[in-house]
Amino acid sequence: MRTEARKHGGHGRAARRRAAQFGALCALALAPGCGSERPSLGLRPHAAGAGGQGGSGAQGGGGAGGAVSRPPVAGAGGVNPTKHVEAPGRSVFTVVHGIVDADLTVWCFGRVRDGVTKLVGSPVPAGGLAYGASLSFETLDGIDSERDGVAPFVITGDLSAIDGLDCAAAVERATAVMLADRDAGGGTGNANEGGAAGEAPRGGGGAGGDAAGAAGAVPAPTAMAGTASESGGQGGEAGAPAAMPPALRVGALPGLPAGALASGFSLLEVADGCFGARAFDDPYASDACGADYTPRAGSLSAELVTLARETVPSILALQALHASRASGALGFRTEPGPADDGATMTLVDDIPEGALRPHDPRVDLPSSSWGVNKPTWSLAGTLNGVTYASELWPTVRRRAGLGALEDGRGYTIIAVGPSPDIAKLGFWHDFAFTIVDNDPSVE
Repeated sequence: MRTEARKHGGHGRAARRRAAQFGALCALALAPGCGSERPSLGLRPHAAGAGGQGGSGAQGGGGAGGAVSRPPVAGAGGVNPTKHVEAPGRSVFTVVHGIVDADLTVWCFGRVRDGVTKLVGSPVPAGGLAYGASLSFETLDGIDSERDGVAPFVITGDLSAIDGLDCAAAVERATAVMLADRDAGGGTGNANEGGAAGEAPRGGGGAGGDAAGAAGAVPAPTAMAGTASESGGQGGEAGAPAAMPPALRVGALPGLPAGALASGFSLLEVADGCFGARAFDDPYASDACGADYTPRAGSLSAELVTLARETVPSILALQALHASRASGALGFRTEPGPADDGATMTLVDDIPEGALRPHDPRVDLPSSSWGVNKPTWSLAGTLNGVTYASELWPTVRRRAGLGALEDGRGYTIIAVGPSPDIAKLGFWHDFAFTIVDNDPSVE
């Protein structure tokens, strides 16, 4: 990764779309016998002005931790996917791991019917999804594509602790682990919040899962410089031991409305931001996770868009999605190496975080002009026309799990991760690019 130019100012959007850390399972009607004496940590709706809505009735509930609401869904007052206008075709749903403070993740899906969410199926994929990788579905186990809405959940940490569990049990176990981490930090502050006493990270309040053995701390992820254990608890009392990452963390993401899985479109959801937890504290955390990040609440969210599938024979169709929550506006372009023939090719200039551009894909050049399959060409993020960060195309394709990009097909380039010029290593991944096929095959 090359980074150039001075750090830009601003944060892109004042009102950030935010999904919440997962709250009590009983509030999601996953355990009908739950009572209000069971602790809940609450889900945060999207920020005001971003189209979010609080839960009510069957969608939300009160526990000992206060009011709980589900994350908003796409459409109907929730997150509205930006739709490229095209004739409906095959329905496909793709998810991407762009969560800044998580190594491998597994995904679970809740069936939303008549205002009640019920987790169904088992965590996917087997072995976990790596940072920048994607997973595509035409259908989801236990969910009626034409009738049901979809509520996605993401789990990270020691995934062996949920081996053999279905999604309901896995999410409940991870929720219990996060709750234990919160309770353990009742009197500990953090660097981002000036050491406010009595504050702790939000997680979830499951009580039925067996958290014994799973609630123990695990080492900080070495793939992200391994500094979480060093930075945890910086805002607490002097001499207090550093917090260790909880063995499991779980979060809920913005969902799909009823019938979206049968809409005939190619839907993309990129999970971004950070889970958070006491150990994931650092003075530079907002440069990694976004300005609204706190260890107790995280900043986990997602970008939900509809991808265009317009293609032209012998031409490469391209779009770009900005999903780096800690970055301001970014441009996307490809650049030849010093010894290469060819010219720098700009796809889009300075788009805000959360934006998919162009709405109609660019369909005027073959792959050879973009250099996407050439070993020494780079994909660059720019600010005001100046290269801000770049990666070689082979690195980007390898992260995405793709071979050569094909003319006559369409792809979306995605920027994920912290601000490219974050001042230090920490618990976060590097800024990175990945790419998805706009009409992916599903095995």
